[in-house]
Amino acid sequence: MKYFYTRLIFIGLLVFSRGISFGQQGGVTYTDRSSPFGIVSFSAASQLTEISNTTHIDGYVKKYGNGPFSFPVGHKGFYRPFAANTDGTIGAYFQENPNVATLPTGGPFLVSNIASSLGKVSTKEYWDINGSNQSSVTLSWDVASGVASLTDSALSKLTIVGWNIAASEWEPITSTVDAVKLSGGVSTISNGSITTVQEIVPNNFSVYTLGALISNSVPVSYGGILELVNCTEIKGWVWDQNYPNADITVELFEGDVIYATTKANIQRADLPNSGPGSGRYGFSIATPVALNDGAIHQLGVRVKNSNFVLASSPRSLNCAYEGSFETADCYAIKGWVWDRNNPNSALNIEILEGNTVVATTLANLDRTDINVGTGKYGFDFELPIAFRDGQPHQFNLRIKGTTFNLSGSPRTVNCQNNIYNGNFEVADCSKISGWVSATNYPNSAVDVELVEGNNVVVSATANIYRADLNMGTKKYGFSIAIPSSLKNGQSRVLSVRVKGSTYVLSGSPKTVTCAAPAQYAGDFELLDCNTIKGWAWASNYPDTSMTVEVLEGTSIRATVVANIFRQDLFDSGKGNGKYGFTIPLPALLRNGQARQLSIRIKGTIYTLSGSPKTVTCAAPAIYNGNFEIANCDKVSGWASASNYLDSAVVVELVEGSNVVAIGTANLYRGDLSMGTKKYGFNIALPSSLKNGQARQLSVRIKGTTYVLPGSTKTVTCASPAQYAGDFELLDCNTIKG
Repeated sequence: MKYFYTRLIFIGLLVFSRGISFGQQGGVTYTDRSSPFGIVSFSAASQLTEISNTTHIDGYVKKYGNGPFSFPVGHKGFYRPFAANTDGTIGAYFQENPNVATLPTGGPFLVSNIASSLGKVSTKEYWDINGSNQSSVTLSWDVASGVASLTDSALSKLTIVGWNIAASEWEPITSTVDAVKLSGGVSTISNGSITTVQEIVPNNFSVYTLGALISNSVPVSYGGILELVNCTEIKGWVWDQNYPNADITVELFEGDVIYATTKANIQRADLPNSGPGSGRYGFSIATPVALNDGAIHQLGVRVKNSNFVLASSPRSLNCAYEGSFETADCYAIKGWVWDRNNPNSALNIEILEGNTVVATTLANLDRTDINVGTGKYGFDFELPIAFRDGQPHQFNLRIKGTTFNLSGSPRTVNCQNNIYNGNFEVADCSKISGWVSATNYPNSAVDVELVEGNNVVVSATANIYRADLNMGTKKYGFSIAIPSSLKNGQSRVLSVRVKGSTYVLSGSPKTVTCAAPAQYAGDFELLDCNTIKGWAWASNYPDTSMTVEVLEGTSIRATVVANIFRQDLFDSGKGNGKYGFTIPLPALLRNGQARQLSIRIKGTIYTLSGSPKTVTCAAPAIYNGNFEIANCDKVSGWASASNYLDSAVVVELVEGSNVVAIGTANLYRGDLSMGTKKYGFNIALPSSLKNGQARQLSVRIKGTTYVLPGSTKTVTCASPAQYAGDFELLDCNTIKG
């Protein structure tokens, strides 16, 4: 006797055998094929074994959930599975000629009505597959399917075809023969499977079967790399060079064990630049929990239903975590954990109460006492104040994304309620400040909230040292910059309370009225080895000059007030036009290296347009020398630029602010032990300095303020004689004058 089912649901492992009976005949379960047809339903996680011509579902099967699934369908004693991968797909197999089909509605499906690229369509069988979600579809065949006759023994011509009800014809669906067939083993002319290259919406065709193309189909040509295998993630990419838009599913495997499957459809911006198509070929698999066992695993990734294994497979994985949940008290949760396979990576730790994650923290604190790896595996997490409620709380610690619990878990804390004390002291247009502590937890900082009505405006931690507080650590102060949202020229009534509580600080509420925030504008116009130039203003405060900061990264290199009149700014309608600035390039930026500078308005995060700019300027000279001699004949010594030893410097002889002579320091000095030794100078004392008076003389490098050591020297030189005379006579007896 046959029993027909309208609905059976199986979740998990389903084993068909002749020894089990649940409304089946000879191991075959039947459902009604007439509309409304009966359905046997499975979850995507169901595992089916011992399926054959004598043990299968003769009727419709429905799949719940996403993931690859082989539908165990057959008809008239012929088991002929198909596969799909999306939720809600329903289907049945018909071992009948489509020419005489009466089911499903819309038959018959005449095999003489075919698209021009088709040679033949099977008269042996067809599948009714339904679903509104896109899915890859795989059909199977055996000897009874007559694929050899259908394709003239050329598997390269085989294709999946679908009946287009609107056109009343069979149309080819781009597909490729699976190197590894649905049931395992190699696809041959007598037994195998074939899969659509791209996902399709099953409802787009009435029924499906096998057909033969007039010309050979293009074979697949896979390429890809297994890039990363660690205890958190397995990632890489794969594509089909002949079918660049193909929807490819990959399998994570070890030997005969398949741990996971996923679609390779993540967009990878780096791939198009190196060649592979659109770049939508990436995949990422969360490392399965089963691999988190401390054993060494050799993992590979391959294209599903193929023999193609990604380059760099296999990769070794040994997820051997180690760590300890050391302490839990009313202040903190402490411990350490590391991954010996990735000793340079810090792990995220989840703090759980029951199955609820109450907090996460990063284990990256330096712990020299544990003597493993880098030692930077510690964590010290402050216990949230919500757990100081007089009730016991039991915590477990586990590595995020795994089931690995730290040794020492669980631990229990039972902390009395917080007793708060504090004061809201200052509220002005710059800041909100005050102090607060939990008096029964003096070593713990408290978080506060600035509140307007029922709205939390901003939060902060009260951990600033206050010398005036005579309690505990004294680290209970807070100072909060008043948010710009409160600056609108209107009165704002503000209170401060302890976060996560109803405790409002004494001194609350306070009222502030702050002008609207400035509307900044400006431009960084010029950067060269001499000058930094631009302009800045606040359009709603046109009479106020802005101070700007020159930034290199986060370092401030110079500040200046933008108050220089600029006719062009005035002419363009920018207030009084007094918003320009010019800054000499700081000497420390002249070092022969590229320096990237930005300009922002001081006290804000507003960066001027035109930022950043880059300049490369030679390093400033580093001078050295000595003023050695000053007498009535000469001034001498030596001078050099120690970082430009191949260049001679020019020196000036200076009296007061007056330059009285110039010379080049290029005389050879054998006593100098540097560079070319050509750094001496010898300047004749100008006669203008010889007047019988003491003269105070210095020597400096021309064009600088660098004065040579040995300056100042004093010389007093008599006035030069004022001569007169005449050579009057010369003869053979006398010289006279």
